[in-house]
Amino acid sequence: MMRVAFHQYAQHDQSQFWEWIEGALDLLPPLSFAQRCVQERLLQHLSEFVELNEIGIVIPGPFAVRMPEEMQRGREPDLLFVPNIFVEAIQENYVNSHGVAIVVEIADARSRYRDRVDKFKDYQLAGIPEYWIIDVDEHSASFYSLHKDNRYHKAELAEDGLYHSTVLKGYTLDPRLLWQECSDRPA
Repeated sequence: MMRVAFHQYAQHDQSQFWEWIEGALDLLPPLSFAQRCVQERLLQHLSEFVELNEIGIVIPGPFAVRMPEEMQRGREPDLLFVPNIFVEAIQENYVNSHGVAIVVEIADARSRYRDRVDKFKDYQLAGIPEYWIIDVDEHSASFYSLHKDNRYHKAELAEDGLYHSTVLKGYTLDPRLLWQECSDRPA
């Protein structure tokens, strides 16, 4: 396995999803049609709220998040939110994890373990305040927020089925809307 420095990894071809694990590159599978569809719908929904309220920027993957140095990781979430206070710290090809407030992974059978176990642990250790896992195969959405014990706790949906973000005050998401018009195959 070829070993590279983080700055070399961060300059990779952005048409592919790669991650940097202890100095080695790990090629991720391309997003399926359903994953891309959900990514686009969520990007539009989140971006409208963020832009309207002028509170930061939403970045679609592939875009690297540099985890704390001791972790020796570079992750590429499917979407991430950077609040205004850290927008100026965004580099051309990456952002440091301390500037990221929300990461979103759009899982399927190929990425489910990595998203629910490996990335869950890494994002929690990095102190990213919210982690969302949207699973296109299971049509499920799980939302986690970092608590004072530095551990993610799963957020419950409201009685009406909406998710209320703790990071984006006033933002609500109906996960059921993500499945509309998105299936395993292009129409």
